[in-house]
Amino acid sequence: MRIAIISDIHANLEALEAVYEFIDGQSIDRILCLGDVVGYGPDPSRCLELIQERCEVVVAGNHEHAVLGLLDLDYFNPVARHATHWTRDALTEAELNVLRSWPLTHVEEKLTLVHGSLDQPDLFDYIQTSWEAHLSFQQLKTPVAFIGHSHVPITFMLTDVVDYSQEDRMQLDPGAQAIVNVGSVGQPRDGNPDSSVVIFEPETGNVERHRVPYDIQTVQAKILESGLPDFLAHRLADGR
Repeated sequence: MRIAIISDIHANLEALEAVYEFIDGQSIDRILCLGDVVGYGPDPSRCLELIQERCEVVVAGNHEHAVLGLLDLDYFNPVARHATHWTRDALTEAELNVLRSWPLTHVEEKLTLVHGSLDQPDLFDYIQTSWEAHLSFQQLKTPVAFIGHSHVPITFMLTDVVDYSQEDRMQLDPGAQAIVNVGSVGQPRDGNPDSSVVIFEPETGNVERHRVPYDIQTVQAKILESGLPDFLAHRLADGR
């Protein structure tokens, strides 16, 4: 079994299409999504349609909850607030109902999915430190959890202590637990502008992160034409 896991598409159609094209060449059995399909980018409807078509499981991100009015927009910076209002106006009631249908967490025998953290997932806290990972490890009942939200790929591992790695290829130890941040499809923030996708093999514990280039200039032009903040176009090129 080979599972592709994606997150934080942020209405970036060109990035999502490039990632799907990559996935199609990887003998993938399932595609799972960790939320923030919408927000920031210019193509929320089309990205939502493609995610619904191809992802077996989708959990909700903070941008979905913000668009639905389930999250206080004081939580967001002015650019994110502007983009949230823009996205809300761009989606139909039927599309909003799709977002409402997504759970905050999804648990299977060998993996857990959540957008932010397992420690109060409705608050969408970040896992960026060993202590923050520790709080989620206390709630984790499966060998591995996959998360997004920070847009920065990293893996936290629990043995006697909480350790971390930014290696692109890892073999998860049997009997240990891990929290894998899969990075972002539509808006990476680790200095690499290419989309990020993780492939997981539950039987072997093998985790591979891949980076996929896409047509950034086209997305930038769409953002500038859409009425979304110009800042959202400029940040794509440097992965920040």
